[in-house]
Amino acid sequence: MFAYIVRRVLTTIPLLLIALYLVHVGVSYTTDPLASLRQCLPRCQDGYDIVVEQYELDKSIWVRPFTWASNAIQGDLGTSEAYQQQPVTDVLRTRGWNTMLIAVPAFLLSAILGVLLSVYSARRPYSKGDYFFTGLSFIGLALPTFVLGLMLQNTLGVQLNNWFGIKPFYTSTKHTESFSAFLSSVTLPILTLAFVSIAEQSRFGRASMLEVINSDFVRTARAKGISERRVVWRHALRNAMIPLVTLWALTFSALLSGSVVTESIFAWPGLGSAFLTALSKPDLDLMMGITIVAAILAIGFNLIADITYGVLDPRIRYD
Repeated sequence: MFAYIVRRVLTTIPLLLIALYLVHVGVSYTTDPLASLRQCLPRCQDGYDIVVEQYELDKSIWVRPFTWASNAIQGDLGTSEAYQQQPVTDVLRTRGWNTMLIAVPAFLLSAILGVLLSVYSARRPYSKGDYFFTGLSFIGLALPTFVLGLMLQNTLGVQLNNWFGIKPFYTSTKHTESFSAFLSSVTLPILTLAFVSIAEQSRFGRASMLEVINSDFVRTARAKGISERRVVWRHALRNAMIPLVTLWALTFSALLSGSVVTESIFAWPGLGSAFLTALSKPDLDLMMGITIVAAILAIGFNLIADITYGVLDPRIRYD
């Protein structure tokens, strides 16, 4: 197992470097930090020269990523033009924490409910309850995130106040005046992120459970007189979770990297909204910082998923 982990890490390092290089080149081609300054030349010549020096715009696009990479290795990701010249590491730390505040609860909620709905639907296939949850899952998969977010904002944030004179949830920004205010501001973004994930996981989990629950080793366990509860939750579910682990790794890394749509709808100060701000500026250093965070999270959680396969199913070996 240790040798496998070392091989995976060593093979992903070149992939990460190539991805970052291509992203840097692509962003440099499609953005122009000097666009706004050219309009005021020669009056803003000093500012123009500072931006040219900061981003090395006098050098070839194909050479600039190497300078950025050498600074990044030393922990210097540059400064953010979009956030008053703050160090990119500080922006990532602050915004990343805010993203975690909605990503972690949304993931835990979707993982727990996804497993429960998968087991329920697999044990009662084609029942009324199965059809009901299947319908909800299809709605969750088909409903765009921005539509769901706006519906929750309007229904739970606005209409409840009009109908009953209460406003239990804030519809935008992060509120920290009190713990109850924080919960009111964080609830709707969490529900928006969790609903779509629950729909995906319940579908994958149901299909996997149906396949496992009719397999030979499950029938053997039942023939030995093991209780149905233990057969389902200890034997069948453990093997059926392998596809879910893959989906969890992809989902959790994406949530921690920042949900652009959800954070924009609720004006949540996380990595997703920061990326949009950096893209509109444009702020190359901040975009690259968020990109490297997203890449490391994706690679790291996929490695964790591969290791978890061997824990769930002893037949899986990494030789």
